[in-house]
Amino acid sequence: MSTQVHRRRRKAPRGKSAAPQWLARLPYLIVLSGVGGGLALCALNYFRKGSGLMAAALLFGALARLLLPESQLGLLANRSRQIDCWTMVVLGEMVAFVALSIPPMNKTGLIGAGAFGALIALAMVGRGVRLLLVRRRDGSPG
Repeated sequence: MSTQVHRRRRKAPRGKSAAPQWLARLPYLIVLSGVGGGLALCALNYFRKGSGLMAAALLFGALARLLLPESQLGLLANRSRQIDCWTMVVLGEMVAFVALSIPPMNKTGLIGAGAFGALIALAMVGRGVRLLLVRRRDGSPG
């Protein structure tokens, strides 16, 4: 006996007052760009500035999740509003604390941290490209 479970997806209201689809992804893209820019700054040996940018992006994401409706959040809305907000606030404050509390490193430590940041950024880009290719192959809209 086989049972199939069909999941119903929530859809944004479509009408004259509904926001365009690209606008719903804007908060997520801002957070993603902030974290990517922070990783790039860390790779260029600006650890404190890069970590500060990542912390600011995460805190902006928490604020956007708190204030905006779910139809305008895109991938920032994963779980309940409270869990999403607390997760991003705690992560943002932890990154800011680490950025402010770690003393300056020597050259080899900075090179290692930059290489690790570049590796993470390459992995994120690879996953994004793979996701786009799978969606394009399946014919589903991006």
